[in-house]
Amino acid sequence: MRHHWFFDLDGTLARTGEDIIAAWKQSLVDLGRECPHFDEVFTIGPTLDKVVYQLFDDASPALVEQMVARFRPNYDESGFPNTVPYPGVPEWLRSLKAAGAKLYIVTNKRHAPTQGIVRKFGWEALFDGVWSFDSFPGVKYKKPDLLAHLLATYAIDPSDAVMVGDTKGDVDAGRANGLYTVGVTWGYGSREELENANELKEKLI
Repeated sequence: MRHHWFFDLDGTLARTGEDIIAAWKQSLVDLGRECPHFDEVFTIGPTLDKVVYQLFDDASPALVEQMVARFRPNYDESGFPNTVPYPGVPEWLRSLKAAGAKLYIVTNKRHAPTQGIVRKFGWEALFDGVWSFDSFPGVKYKKPDLLAHLLATYAIDPSDAVMVGDTKGDVDAGRANGLYTVGVTWGYGSREELENANELKEKLI
């Protein structure tokens, strides 16, 4: 068994979409913005600035700043009422921990809500590290780079590590760093994109 397990959060460990979408829609209302195609275009996973550019043809740095300023309190202070672990995930994590594995969260989600969800689930003692793209002051990491930084900082041998996620981006981040990757099919990525990303060293569950 590999001893270091890196997990994505949204769509992998927890169903977070309902609360994220509610916060985005409230932010649109707060700013008086209409987005009729929101449900068709919006996807869980990209950072806030990328979402703004996906949603609006007239997106600009100023609009990103406005939307982020509204979304953050709408989401971070919501208490995440509809966010729950996927069935079987807590048991899976506890069994890995009991077998001697070290568990980590590596996510594109911001640090504040990530920590809030971990606290809500009572997972503080379960994970040996919880990192977001903005966990390191002054640096905003893309997931492959964040994973590389953690492997180097903590002297983790990639051959002894696993990356688990629900999107092609997670698979690509793990592969870029030489990790065995596991794609979960219950999240926000599609089975098709995971199968297209999959090679001999990857696995779907």
